Amino acid sequence: MANVRRLGIIPTRVSGGGSITYRKGRVLTNNTLAVFLNDVVEVTAAGDWVASPAGNEQTMKGSVSGGATFIDAQNKRVEAKFLPAATLYTATDFEPELGSYIYVVDNVTMVEFEANVANSAIALTDLNLNYPVVLTAGSTVTGLSKHELNATGRNTTSTFPFRVREPVRRADNDLSLVDCKVICMINAGQTEPVTSIYLGT
Repeated sequence: MANVRRLGIIPTRVSGGGSITYRKGRVLTNNTLAVFLNDVVEVTAAGDWVASPAGNEQTMKGSVSGGATFIDAQNKRVEAKFLPAATLYTATDFEPELGSYIYVVDNVTMVEFEANVANSAIALTDLNLNYPVVLTAGSTVTGLSKHELNATGRNTTSTFPFRVREPVRRADNDLSLVDCKVICMINAGQTEPVTSIYLGT
């Protein structure tokens, strides 16, 4: 039976124990990309958070989104699964009352994530390798991410954003088929990524 695709980079547990926690990150008013629940996100040089844009499939300097809060069309603050693109506000202060924010997974280098693997099944030799990400835009209907790991090109490349640790051991997960699920950890997830990059060897 074929694997069912479950997309998004989904936080599941903290390595060594503890709780998954989130912190609030500001999204600037000129943001043009929607940020969906369980999207890979990154912080820019300006200090704001964005969904990882096309072209960054093989690098990462950030975290994973856990939802959003923003001012809606009725001028009310809402909590939502995703932040729509071009959610505009006017403010110049550090943490504006009218600002748009996403919640990002904290302490990401210790968090284990479940992810779907596109393009290939998984063999024992594919564990402990680093994987790039497929950055497909999420669904504005469900608010959920469509990000997944890309088996094409997986290697020991240090800049690839996720390192696969083990398979998801579940009856509905067949590792011999495409779209299998794995447990992975962020390989280069600090906002200063040089401090956390390592080879997948």
